[in-house]
Amino acid sequence: MRSVNIQDIAREAGVGKATVSRVINGKGYVSRETAAKVKAVMERHHYQPSALARSLSRRESDAIGLIIPEANNPFFSALLTGVSEVMDKCGYTLILRTSGNQKERDYRALEAMRYQRVRGLLYVPACNYENERDFEQMASRLADLGGPTVVLDRPIDRLDCDCVLSDNFSGAYAATEALIHAGHRAIGVIAGNTQLLIGRERVEGYRKAMLQNGLTLHKPYLLTGTFGQPEAYRQVTELLQKPDRPTAFFIANNHSEIGFLSAVRDLKLKIPADVAFVGFDELPGQMVFELPYSCLDREVVSLGAKAAQLLIRRFEEPGRTAERLVVVPRLCLRGSEKRVPKR
Repeated sequence: MRSVNIQDIAREAGVGKATVSRVINGKGYVSRETAAKVKAVMERHHYQPSALARSLSRRESDAIGLIIPEANNPFFSALLTGVSEVMDKCGYTLILRTSGNQKERDYRALEAMRYQRVRGLLYVPACNYENERDFEQMASRLADLGGPTVVLDRPIDRLDCDCVLSDNFSGAYAATEALIHAGHRAIGVIAGNTQLLIGRERVEGYRKAMLQNGLTLHKPYLLTGTFGQPEAYRQVTELLQKPDRPTAFFIANNHSEIGFLSAVRDLKLKIPADVAFVGFDELPGQMVFELPYSCLDREVVSLGAKAAQLLIRRFEEPGRTAERLVVVPRLCLRGSEKRVPKR
């Protein structure tokens, strides 16, 4: 009768080899319940790992990869904070790469993660990968990693993996409707990059709220381009100097919001007396400086932590059905959405 090895223990306990290794070495996070299950299987088979097996198991990578589009974006910085807190607590090393929203850099980042032999990946894709060839290029590189992936923020429907996403449509709808309920009728949207699915979902939420409330959609009020500050600044500056300008805006991301606020400042306009708005994410330092800016709060640090926890669960339960966790943004009205009557 052949002796039992670590792979047999993992199979019978319904966990991965990495989880068994962490139980053996007492290193890294394993839930109490899972550890007890692994130990019970080991005891049942009188399994004693050899010194060589312990040595090999310790060589297993404790590195986790994180790929994000931009490190200087407040949203992704907060996401990184949430991920780091969980990984530090659980004894993992985090390796960060950025893609700059470019698929070629995304490919290179994925290849770098393979060279680093990461155990798992937290991944915000650079684009939607709707083109078949682009999707195959990305998916093959993910498969080469040999470990689980959790996709954050930007869904890729054809990937069968865990996801942590935001309900962009309902958030945009709620923000636009808040402006309508405040008395605004001429409402613009700074949509940013509508080549991304999340950008299109936010525009659709805005459109639906306007139409369901019987309001007209004015094409000049739909500002698209990138999610960057300079583009938002340029387009908002032009629009706010027209006589038939909007009285309010729904702003689809925080970089665009900074561009919007810079334009308002340089035009010497007041919020909300001259122009009102609701932003998609809270700006850094907003509450510290008591800026009464209304926004959709996704609790981004918590979002990152949930993604990290989901990845660790996948290590423990590799056969589990892929989970899709969708966070509904919370509307926080602080005054910038109000309509101030002209005297």
